[in-house]
Amino acid sequence: MIRKNRTPRVWSLFSTTALTLIASVSFILVFALSAVTWFAMVPMAKRSADDLAALIVLSAQTWVELPKDAQPLLAAELKDQHGIEIEEIQTLSRQHGTVLPYVRFLHDAVVRRLNACPPNTKDPATGECVYMGILPNNAGYWLELPMADDVLRFEFSPDRVGYRIPFTLGIILIGGIVLTLILALFLTRRLTRPVSQLAEQVSRGLPDAPLPLTGPQETRVLIDAVNRRSAEVARLLENRTVLLAGISHDLRTPLTRLSLGLALTQDDIEPALQAQMQADIEQMNRLIAEVLHIARGVSQDSSEPIPLYPWLTRFAAEWEQRDTGIALMVDEATKMLEIDVATDSLQRILDNLVENAHRYGRPPIILRSVQTEDAQILCVEDEGQGLTVAEIGRLREPFARKDEARSGVTGYGLGLSLAQALAQAQGWTLDLYAPGEHPYTPDGLMPKGLVACLRLPRAVAPVRPLSPRNI
Repeated sequence: MIRKNRTPRVWSLFSTTALTLIASVSFILVFALSAVTWFAMVPMAKRSADDLAALIVLSAQTWVELPKDAQPLLAAELKDQHGIEIEEIQTLSRQHGTVLPYVRFLHDAVVRRLNACPPNTKDPATGECVYMGILPNNAGYWLELPMADDVLRFEFSPDRVGYRIPFTLGIILIGGIVLTLILALFLTRRLTRPVSQLAEQVSRGLPDAPLPLTGPQETRVLIDAVNRRSAEVARLLENRTVLLAGISHDLRTPLTRLSLGLALTQDDIEPALQAQMQADIEQMNRLIAEVLHIARGVSQDSSEPIPLYPWLTRFAAEWEQRDTGIALMVDEATKMLEIDVATDSLQRILDNLVENAHRYGRPPIILRSVQTEDAQILCVEDEGQGLTVAEIGRLREPFARKDEARSGVTGYGLGLSLAQALAQAQGWTLDLYAPGEHPYTPDGLMPKGLVACLRLPRAVAPVRPLSPRNI
């Protein structure tokens, strides 16, 4: 199973801004709605409930005073004019079926206007004689009250309850949060787009041309500072390249004379000493070539689609001919995919990694290919002594190398820094792992030595199923 390193979560500008705005606006909305509810909506709801209670009590009083044959006329008028139905019932239900604020206001208003319960109608336990509840299927509300010797039941629809305080507050609060999210998205997009573009271009190296000044004033100041610093660094790199090119030319001239002199005097020098001197001259030439390559820098190469598995097979076969003990291990997904990649840069990076593993590590050397959700991973593993985290950080610098006394080999320490520069130019990532920290081992077997993993993100190295002509 592939293990992934867990990195601490870093909040984006959008998340931070959105949460800050939502918290602030929610607090303001809650405070404002509480004030509006307490000082405006609740008094209006109580007044409306009191008006409806007055109508109900007056209707009840009129009902008991009318003759039986006139009561249907009153019921019809209440239904047509006010949407209230009235009827006589035998006994009170003596139960409450709702706790809505407006209904409670209406109940209390009816109790106040009723003044006192008729004899033998008060509940001994609660002392009440007015009850309210909800009709079946939420069709409306009912209210029961005693009036003289009768018990009356009033029914009215939810539309008659004109104030829905919780619903209103919820709609306002949700609407405010949604509008806040939209505002946060707009603000953060406007702020982060120039910064994101700046970070993307700078991560690929120094931009060829000054970046455009866009966004708010603070972002423009940042981009302008990056442009000035990029120009200064570009001039320094150009001066360094010219200096090193001149030095290399001056060094190669005497080296050429030394090689020529060594060839002319080969009869006067012992063969072993002559071979050692020639090897030293070749090492100096290689060092000059590597230094020049670093000084000239690297650029982004064009990508081309290749079937990855056959390409890796040929690469491993070439190194196997040099007695490196290399072995290729790929997952099933790698065998059937095609990837867009800069093959020259990929070849040079893997050459450097395998060369380092062969020089400083121990066989077997494993070239592993693993596909993840968002990238293709190529790892070079060996069974050497490995490195600590501190040593890995130091090896990324030019001319840094493993301790020669411990490893028994010499080198110039330019391979990893060159591979790092090539990977960065292509938008790839080169990571080094100490023993026991390898995150891409499907079989769970950890190599003992250093692990170098090249990560090819989908964004810069898209993959697709292998075309039939390449299978």
